Amino acid sequence: MSKDKVYLTVIVLLAIALIASCAQQVQQTKRLSISEIVISNEGLKFITEDGKLIATMRATEYGGELTIRNNQGNLIAGVGGTEYGGMIGISTNQEKLVVSIGALEYGGGVTIFNNQEKSVAGMAAFEYGGGLGLYDNQQNRIWPKP
Repeated sequence: MSKDKVYLTVIVLLAIALIASCAQQVQQTKRLSISEIVISNEGLKFITEDGKLIATMRATEYGGELTIRNNQGNLIAGVGGTEYGGMIGISTNQEKLVVSIGALEYGGGVTIFNNQEKSVAGMAAFEYGGGLGLYDNQQNRIWPKP
């Protein structure tokens, strides 16, 4: 099997593992009741019965943003949009970025990060094509070879 096929297989397996991990987290999550929605100059704040901030939604001068926190108050997901496109970021329960997905006028991309928040895999589409890449912990490209 060629190295290209091995690396592509690794990317697919990482994506499947990420999706399975997220699905498992969702199944294990206890449902929290929202008891209060605060409207302020900073947007909307969603607060649980025990006073924990669980989500925010606000408008900015560039677009809008939604953040979601776990029951410990840690930021685990964010969605943002501007006139140029949108972005989704998903983090671990310790607020370490795991994956980001972005879109612009001419394409978009997905980046997967390791537990030190270093980019280790990426995929992008552009106006005239696209690409895939794998990187080591020092951010050196390992596939395709430079």
